[in-house]
Amino acid sequence: MRKYESLRRRSDFARVRGRGKRFGGVLLSSFVTAGRGHTRVGITVATTVGGAVVRNRLRRRLKSILDRYPLGAPPWRDIVFVARPGAGEALFSALVTEVARVLGPPA
Repeated sequence: MRKYESLRRRSDFARVRGRGKRFGGVLLSSFVTAGRGHTRVGITVATTVGGAVVRNRLRRRLKSILDRYPLGAPPWRDIVFVARPGAGEALFSALVTEVARVLGPPA
């Protein structure tokens, strides 16, 4: 079971992207804002990243990386990860580095 919830509504994604602090990287752009009682994460992977198989694999990889973090405890935040072209072919270790840039080292 995941320690965080998923962002589901377009308005939530828009709020985080509009008000959140941006962390730019080579493979991922990330937006982080204060949460409301729990941590929620949204992952956006456009068709420019690759076909359906590549996009879904990237989503699964990001979720497995996020499972290493204690997101079920404060500080609560809303996070949106936006994949950039080339992220689908990236090594797993490169994705871990990109996520660590935003969340710090895993616990």
